[in-house]
Amino acid sequence: MRKEVLFSVMLLLGAVGGLTFCPATAKASVQQDQTIKVSGQVVDQSGEALIGATVKVKGAQTGAITDFDGNFQLDAPANATLVVSYVGYKDREVAVRGRALLNQIELESDAMMLDQVVVVGYGVQKKADLTGSVSIVNADELKRVSHSNISSMLEGKVAGVQITSDGQPGADPLVRIRGIGSFGSTAPLYVIDGVPMGTSIRDFSPNDIETIQVLKDASAGAIYGSRAANGVVIITTKGGKKEQPLKVDYKGYFGVDQIQKDVYDLTNAEQYSRYLGIAAENAGIPAPGGYTKGGDGYYHFMDGTDTDWLSEAFKTGIRQNHSVNLSGGGVNNTYNISLDYYNQKGTLEGAGPNFERYTARVNNTMDTKFIKFRTSLVYSHSDQDNLAVSNANEYVQGLYGNLGNVLGGVLNMQPTIKAYDESTWVLDDKVGSASGYRYDAYGYGVYYDTIHGDISAMNPLLVNNMLTRNTIVDRFVGTASADVDLLGMVGIKSKNHQLTYKINLSYSTTSCNDKTWIPAWIQSNRVYLAKENERLTKAHRKYTDALIENTLTWDGTMGLHHANLVVGQTFEQENTNTMSATGVNLSEPYFLQLQNASSWSADSYEYKHTLASYLARLNYDYDGKYLVSGIVRRDGSSRLSKDIRWDTFTSVSLGWRFDKEKFFPIDRDIVNMFKLRASYGELGYEAAVGDYAINATMARNNMTYSFGNQPITGSAVSTFVNENLTWEKRKTMNVGLDLAFFNNRIEFTAEWYKNKSEDLLYNVPVPASAGVANASVTMNAASMENSGFEFSATYRNRDHALKHEISANLSTLKNKVTSLGFGTEKYITGAYITEVGQEVGKFYGWDYQGIIRTQEQLDELNAIAQAKGLAEYQPGAQVGDCYYRDVNGDGQINADDQTVLGSGLPSVNFGLSAHLEYGIFDLSISTFGALGYHVTDYLYNTLNSSYGYGNKDVNILNANQWDGSTYVSSIPRTYLSNSATLGWNDLFCDRQIQNAAYWKIANIELGCNLPNKWFANYVTGVRVYVSAQNLYTFTGYKGYNVDYAGGTFTPGYNYCSYPTARSFMAGLNFTF
Repeated sequence: MRKEVLFSVMLLLGAVGGLTFCPATAKASVQQDQTIKVSGQVVDQSGEALIGATVKVKGAQTGAITDFDGNFQLDAPANATLVVSYVGYKDREVAVRGRALLNQIELESDAMMLDQVVVVGYGVQKKADLTGSVSIVNADELKRVSHSNISSMLEGKVAGVQITSDGQPGADPLVRIRGIGSFGSTAPLYVIDGVPMGTSIRDFSPNDIETIQVLKDASAGAIYGSRAANGVVIITTKGGKKEQPLKVDYKGYFGVDQIQKDVYDLTNAEQYSRYLGIAAENAGIPAPGGYTKGGDGYYHFMDGTDTDWLSEAFKTGIRQNHSVNLSGGGVNNTYNISLDYYNQKGTLEGAGPNFERYTARVNNTMDTKFIKFRTSLVYSHSDQDNLAVSNANEYVQGLYGNLGNVLGGVLNMQPTIKAYDESTWVLDDKVGSASGYRYDAYGYGVYYDTIHGDISAMNPLLVNNMLTRNTIVDRFVGTASADVDLLGMVGIKSKNHQLTYKINLSYSTTSCNDKTWIPAWIQSNRVYLAKENERLTKAHRKYTDALIENTLTWDGTMGLHHANLVVGQTFEQENTNTMSATGVNLSEPYFLQLQNASSWSADSYEYKHTLASYLARLNYDYDGKYLVSGIVRRDGSSRLSKDIRWDTFTSVSLGWRFDKEKFFPIDRDIVNMFKLRASYGELGYEAAVGDYAINATMARNNMTYSFGNQPITGSAVSTFVNENLTWEKRKTMNVGLDLAFFNNRIEFTAEWYKNKSEDLLYNVPVPASAGVANASVTMNAASMENSGFEFSATYRNRDHALKHEISANLSTLKNKVTSLGFGTEKYITGAYITEVGQEVGKFYGWDYQGIIRTQEQLDELNAIAQAKGLAEYQPGAQVGDCYYRDVNGDGQINADDQTVLGSGLPSVNFGLSAHLEYGIFDLSISTFGALGYHVTDYLYNTLNSSYGYGNKDVNILNANQWDGSTYVSSIPRTYLSNSATLGWNDLFCDRQIQNAAYWKIANIELGCNLPNKWFANYVTGVRVYVSAQNLYTFTGYKGYNVDYAGGTFTPGYNYCSYPTARSFMAGLNFTF
C-alpha cells in the first residue's frame, strides 16, 4: 500500500509543479477555433538562423518555409500545434496557444551532426571540439531497444567498456572502463543530470534516459576529481520542451525468460548408476546400498527414480515493464513526469531470485529574466528476493555439513534422488539426526547415506524454498540548481560574452531493509541445520549523501578566439548507518520476529565521509582549428590523515582540426572532419581507503596491566595500521584520431591509451618481530599499467528507402603489474597468481602432460623419482591417471610444480550493431564478443571431475576404456574416493581451462510503426515490436555466462554465476 501512496504523491507533486510553472500568456486571449497569422524564427542551438526549415500545422497541409533570417509566417488555428523540421535536426512541436508572435524556436541537432552538443563535466561542448576521450552512445539506438538496467545498455556499445553480470533479476552489472585500474573497486562514477550518484544506479529506470556519454581518460574526467579515477558515465534524463503541448508517452513490454538446459549434458539415472559402480570398483570400495550390479555387467539403481533436476529446478520466468511519461512546457518553463514499473520473476523454483521496482521522476525547469531554475525529484522502491545461498558460498552458522550454492546443487544432485517425496515430512525412523524434529525435509526428496552414498549436498528445491533472503530498497534523490546570468543582471547585453553563476544542490537517501530466515531442516545424517541453530536476521542500512556545488562560467568569443573558463567549489558528505540483529532458535508456530527467538545478538555501525574540492577548467580554440583544454582540481578527503588529505590533480589535452586548414588536401565534401588529439592527466582515488582505515582501534579487555602489584584488565592497540595511507594515483595518456566522411555518413575514431596506476593499496606482510596481531598491513605499495587501442566506426544512410545504420567497435587490452610492494614479487590465491611484470590474476596450476597409458609408462615416471631418491613420481597414481610436468626437477609432483597456465583477461573486445528501416518496419541487431579469452568454469569442472558421488557430465562414461593392458580413453579413470597423495585427475591444469572466445547475439528487435492516420492523429508514434535477448552465443565454451569476468585477482573464473536467461518479449509504444 505504501508504494501506491508514494507513487500517487509523486504524480500529484509533479503535475502541480509542472502546471504551476505554466504562466498564462500576457497577450489577450483569442477564441481557440479562430484562425490567426502566426510568425516566428527558427534557430539552431547556437542561435544561428536556420534557412529553409519547414513549419507545418500538425494534422493539416498548411505550412511555410523559413527565409534567410530563419523567419516564417503562416495561417493557423489559435489552438494549433506547429511541427518544425530541418535536415540534420530533430523535429520539434510548438503549441500556438493563441499567440501571433512565437518565441524563438530552437532545434536540436541529431547524432550525426558534428555540431551536436554533448554533456561534459560542468558544461557542454560541441562534439567536434572534444579533445579528451569521450564516447557518445547513440541515444536513438538506446531508445529503440528494451533494457532492464542502465549499465547493461552499454554492452557492446562503447570501445574499452566491459560489462559483466550474472543473470539474477536485479543484479547490478560490473562495469570496467579500460581494464583493472585498482585492486579495490573498479566501478565508474555515474553522473545524472549533473549530479554525481556514486557507482550504482540499479534503482533508476532506463526509460528515463535521454543521452549517455562515457568519459574514459583523465583529461575528460578530471573535472570530477578523485571520483572519476575509474571513468565517468554521464547521463541526461528526459525533460520537456518549451511551448510544447502536453504529450503522454507509453512504453511497455511483456516477456518470458528461459534458461538453456543443454549447456551441460547431465547423466540420467541409468548412466549415473553405471558411472557410480565403476568408480566404486576403481576406488576399491563397495557401491552404495541402492546400487547393484546386474547381469549385463553394469550397476542399476534400486527403483525407477530418474529425476531431471534441471527441469525440476528451472521454470519459465516472466518479466514486464510499463512506463508512462508526461512532458510539455510553456513559454518559460518545461516539465517531465515519468512513472515506471518493472517486474521480473526469476527462472528458479523457490523463494528467489525475483526483482520488482517502482520508479517515479519529476523534472522541472523555469526561466525568469536572469535565472534558470531546475529541479528534479526521483523516488524508487525495489524488492529483491535473492538466492537462498549466494554464489559467495557463504558459511551458514551452525550448519552440519556443506552448503553449496543453489545452482551447484541443481547440477550435482543425483538423478536417483527424488525432487519431492511426501514421506520426508517425518524422518525419525529413517535418519537418526531427524529424531525429535517437528518437521524434517518438508516433503522434499532427501538422500540416505546407506542408499545414495556420501554426496554431502542438499536438495536445491528444499534449500531455495526454505531459506529466504530479501532486500527492500527505498531511494530518494532531490536536486535543485539555479543558473544566474550575471551580465544580464547588471544590464549588459553581449552576444559574444556570457558570465554565469550556478549553484547545484543535491540530497539523496537510500534505505535498505534486509531479512534472512534459515529454519531448521534436514537432508541426511551428513547435512542438516539443527533447531538450536535456526536463525532470523534483520538488518537496516541507511545511506545519505548531501552535495553542494558552486561554479562560475565565463564564455567569450573575440574574433577567431573562443574560450570557456569554469571555476568552482564542491562539498560532499556521505553518512552510513547500519544496524543488524539476529535471533536464534525460534518458537513454533513461526512468527518471524526477533523477540520470539531464544537468544539474540546485535551490532551497529556509523560512518561519515567528506570530500571537498576546488576546480578550474579552461577550454580554448582558435577558429575551431586549434583546441586546448586544461583542468586543475584540488581534492581533500576525510579518509586520509590531516597532513596528506589534500592533493592537486591536473590534466591537459590538445586538438587540431586538420580539415579546417587551407592546405588540407582533400575535398571537404568528402572529409568533413580530420581531427588529431592528445591528452595527459593525473587523477587521485581514495575510495579504496576504507572509512577510518587509518585509525587504530583497541579491543576490549585484551591486556592485563599491573598497578601496585595488582593485575588490572584493560585494553591495548594490538593491530598495526598505516596512518600514512594516501591517494592512489592514475596517470593517463591518450592519443586519438577522429574522422568523418561524406556529410558525416561515416564516422571513425581510433585511440591509443596508456594508464598507469601508482600507489595502489595492497596488503604488505608485517614482520613477526613487530609484536602485533595482524600478519599484513595495507600500504600504498603496488602499481599497475593498462594499455591498448580502441577503434569505433559508424556508417549511416537515410537517403534511400532502406535506411540503415551500422556501428562497430573494437578494443585491445594489455595489463601489467609493475610492483607489489616491498620485496613482494608475487601473490597467489587458489588457482591464480599475480606476478610483477605480468598481468594480474593469471591461471596457476599444474602443466598437464597426458594420461598414463601403460604400466611401463608409469614405471618410467617412477624411475625419474627413484633417481632422486624418491619412491614415486606421483604417489598413489595408477595407469589411467593424469600426469604432469616436473617443473622444479626434483623428481616428484607436488605443490611446488605449479606454474603459470594462461590468462583470464580477454585481449580483444568488440561490438557490432545494426539498425534498418524500410517503410513502416524497423529492425535492430546488437552483438558483442571477445577474443583471446580463457575461462575456468567451476560447474563444468565439477561435472567432469573423476571423483565423488555427485552427478556427472555424460562424457564421463567414455572413461575407463582399455585395450588389453593399455588405457585408451581420452578421459582419466574415475574413483568414488581418492586414496592417492593428491587427486591426480582433478588437479587444476590446462584441462580445466576453456577457450572462451565468443560472439553473442545480445538483442534482435523487429518493430512495426503504424501510420498516424490509422488513429486519426489522436494517437501517434504507435509502434509494436517483438524482441529476443541473449538469443545465441557462438563459442566453444561449455558453461553459463561466457562473458562473466570474475574478480580482480581471479579474472576468467566463473563460480556458479546465475544463468542469463534467453528472453522473448512483445511490446507497445505510443504517444497521445
